[in-house]
Amino acid sequence: MKLRTGKARTGVLLGVVALAFWGLVLLWRAHRPSLRSSRPTEAGAELLACRLHPGEDLPFRLHSITDTGAGDARQHLELEGVLHWHVLASRGTGWLVAAALDELAVDQRPVPQSPAQRPVPGSGATSRELQAELEEPFLVEVGRDCRFKGFAFAPRSDSRARSRIEALMRSMEMVLPVAPVRQWTARQDDAMGSYQGHYQRETTTGGGTGVVISRRRVRYFAFRLPSLGPKVAGPSAEIVRSEARATLDAVGGWLSALSSQDHLKLSLGERLLAEVTGSVELHRIESPPLPRLVGLATERFVSRSNLQAEEGPPQPTVPDAAQAALDLSGAVADFERRLGSGKGGLHGAVSTLAGYLVGRPGAITELMAALRNGSIDPKLHSALFLALERTGTPQAERALAEGVGDRRLSSVDRMRAAVALADVPHPSQQAVDALVAQARARGGDTEAEDVSRSALLALGTLDHNTAASNPELAAEARQELGARLRAMPPPGEVMTDLDAVGNSGDESLVAAVEPYTDDPSPMVRAHAAGAFGRTVDAADEARLTAWLVREPDRGVRRAIVATLAARVDAAGGGLSSNLLSTAISWLPQEPDAQVRGLLIPLLGGVAANVPEAKQALIDQFHREQQPELLELIGQYGSVEELR
Repeated sequence: MKLRTGKARTGVLLGVVALAFWGLVLLWRAHRPSLRSSRPTEAGAELLACRLHPGEDLPFRLHSITDTGAGDARQHLELEGVLHWHVLASRGTGWLVAAALDELAVDQRPVPQSPAQRPVPGSGATSRELQAELEEPFLVEVGRDCRFKGFAFAPRSDSRARSRIEALMRSMEMVLPVAPVRQWTARQDDAMGSYQGHYQRETTTGGGTGVVISRRRVRYFAFRLPSLGPKVAGPSAEIVRSEARATLDAVGGWLSALSSQDHLKLSLGERLLAEVTGSVELHRIESPPLPRLVGLATERFVSRSNLQAEEGPPQPTVPDAAQAALDLSGAVADFERRLGSGKGGLHGAVSTLAGYLVGRPGAITELMAALRNGSIDPKLHSALFLALERTGTPQAERALAEGVGDRRLSSVDRMRAAVALADVPHPSQQAVDALVAQARARGGDTEAEDVSRSALLALGTLDHNTAASNPELAAEARQELGARLRAMPPPGEVMTDLDAVGNSGDESLVAAVEPYTDDPSPMVRAHAAGAFGRTVDAADEARLTAWLVREPDRGVRRAIVATLAARVDAAGGGLSSNLLSTAISWLPQEPDAQVRGLLIPLLGGVAANVPEAKQALIDQFHREQQPELLELIGQYGSVEELR
């Protein structure tokens, strides 16, 4: 079993932090020979690192509280128990650890809007079921910088429990620097997206209690948005509060204590998507080893990314007699209640309503009418369109097809209908016809243009989804996409056309994309690079690598390398000889830090097994002048290798 590290992306450091950090790194590099010969005598100059040992057991007392959601759909989850680590083996520049929660108490419930609404904590079967799911063992790969490089779970483990475990572990991740400095930054992931953490080593007194470090979130680079509808505005995160303080084990290991508090808000335009408030308290304790972590069949565990890929959309749930007897208003009320409950959450609510609509096709017409006349709370609309998509019946597909062009619906709901139509389980001719018609429509206003673009992007997705199951239908979608590109539309339109081709990924459209790789507009060229993201022909990779070394615009080069990285990730992580040699030769020549920040993890993903890639990163470490990229390279090599 191999845990695969996700592709990191670099960002821009705050100027003052970058200058201070770089000055310290230069000072360290100038004095490396003395560091080799003896340990530094000044406590502040000591290099920090995790030091685990195979067979070691590390138990921790854990208390975690998280409130998530928005408005009156917020959820409270409180966990208290023991987190056990059992170090299984050394793994590259780190260790493979088996972990599990034990003696767990779970309190899961909706966040009350008033004291009178507060339910009894931890009551009912829901918390007991969640407790059992959360206590299942999992694997985590830990680097020498204490970074969590990957997670793996038993194949049949509950998907919601996996998400909660990973979110919990990410909240406890404290990344150490690759140089002996007092301040550093690290790019990290959490349940909301990728963020930049700013760390500081605190001045401590003696006593052998370990080094104390603090972390605060500085900014978010990217977000994990719910796939319930199209993006109508750029996402943004407000870091209301973010403070973490940890004590490293005095003799190595991981942490001996951690305390963190976070308050974050994620928005899409003016709409609040999610608000997260959480706290974690962790401290090392004396406790016997957990027997179920010894002798695990680790080869049966599956990496988080592979598990996600195997999980298809939930099938409609057959309603019980009481649910089937509800009228539409009762079914929608039940749907809203399920959304706000702890049992099943979004996917459970969607699957249950989809099952209801399968058995009551007449209710689909009623539902669309209610969406048009505004009698259903707007906050439910995105999830309702997802339920229509998952219903999978001809009646549901027809309702979505009609909804794309129905001006009585809001423009956002029409965009949601287009997105859902591309992902219905078995699309028919009416789905293609509706998307083509709307893609060609021009309403003369911004909202109409947004709907048209969404329909066009959905057409590309439909082509990709039906390429094997319904090639004739896919060919019709593809014909529309190719014709639009060959018509040489203006830049504002062709960028969406190219994005739609990227959604398709069909090789037959490559010839139509080619002219745009030399377009005068860098923006058009960048979108043309993205159009190769889903194609699988080796010739397309060769086109991209040849284009990379001749492209003058740094923004386009970023798009090219990002596309190459996406192709590698989709193919399982290996690099072809052509891409390997291009990345090695181009990395020292690339003047743009962000492009280098994309090339480094591309090589880092194979560095453990490809000596040429490892050496290229070591060489780059000695010439690199960006502190964040030094930290990034440090993920793929030990301190000894980078000296």
